[in-house]
Amino acid sequence: MSPGGLKITLATMLAVPVVIIFALFAYMPKVYEGQLECKITAEGLPSQAFYEARYDLRPEFGGGHLVVENLSDQDWTHLNIQINHHYQIHDSEPIAAHSKRYFDLERFQNRTGARFKVRYNQLSYARVYARRPTRDRATYACNFEKGNPVEIEGE
Repeated sequence: MSPGGLKITLATMLAVPVVIIFALFAYMPKVYEGQLECKITAEGLPSQAFYEARYDLRPEFGGGHLVVENLSDQDWTHLNIQINHHYQIHDSEPIAAHSKRYFDLERFQNRTGARFKVRYNQLSYARVYARRPTRDRATYACNFEKGNPVEIEGE
């Protein structure tokens, strides 16, 4: 094979996958993740003044609950609840329609097994990922500012 033919072959080998990916991206329909009808709040958190002190000088603090309320007419199963993007729990017990469940914040763990401690970590984000009876999955997420939930724009 001549050097020119080799260059053309290599360029074709590089271009074909890129062209196929762009063609599939243009051809395939948009996919949207389902949205849960949910309300997330927190109870038993310390005041904002608690977090103004240096973390190692803060007193021990027990308590703090994440409250997940199912506002829909469907039960949710296979729950994955995440806080502060790194701590999560999995719960196999369903949340019934129009009911709420309390989750102790110290039950949440990160990948290394470290538990969420209200003494050191201020709650800033929560996300619920659940399966609906229609067998699809849906999510709901919100930010927290000073212990109060704030809706995320575009969600």
